[in-house]
Amino acid sequence: MRPLLLTMILASALSAQPHADLLLTHGKIWTGNPAQPEAEAVACAGGRIVAVGSSADLAGWAGAGTETIDLAGKRVTPGFNDAHVHFYDGGSALASVQLRDAKSEAEFRERIRAFAAGLPRGRWILGGE
Repeated sequence: MRPLLLTMILASALSAQPHADLLLTHGKIWTGNPAQPEAEAVACAGGRIVAVGSSADLAGWAGAGTETIDLAGKRVTPGFNDAHVHFYDGGSALASVQLRDAKSEAEFRERIRAFAAGLPRGRWILGGE
């Protein structure tokens, strides 16, 4: 009888749900996974995502040391790291008139006119990204 009891205790310990360090619930999680593009909750442990699903499905990941954040419908996206940025040029382009997607000469001219109207008289328009 003892070996059976020991086996049951070991099986129970081995199948215990681990706890997450961080649990984000009730949100809009963009997963980047075409098979499941969006989820409601995400659990992280050891600096890695360990589970994605509904808030109810991931409730078992919460433990005494888990930081749980109710997102109240807010969006979560993967982190982006652009290691090659020219801050001055990039910022300057964003602050200039946007012309790349103009569909016609008329739209091109109208965008320049509208942008110039917001500048002091005689100020040059540079860029046009």
